[in-house]
Amino acid sequence: MPLNLDTLLEGSPAYGVVYARDGAVLFRRPGHEAAFDAMAAEAMDASGEAFEAIPLTGDARGCDRLFVAPLREPPSFETD
Repeated sequence: MPLNLDTLLEGSPAYGVVYARDGAVLFRRPGHEAAFDAMAAEAMDASGEAFEAIPLTGDARGCDRLFVAPLREPPSFETD
């Protein structure tokens, strides 16, 4: 089953969710580094159609937070 924004925003034992103005920050919980890293990699791979995932680092160990934001739908008056 493909990863989607709603699933990400539910949180899990591996990470918590803090809502921001234009998206949410998913933060790694202590003791769940491997599970968070796997989720972050999957989210970045799924990023692009419905949401954007941007890794954030707070230390030398790599990504400890992930900013996710829904991509806005184009206005209905745009034609392509």
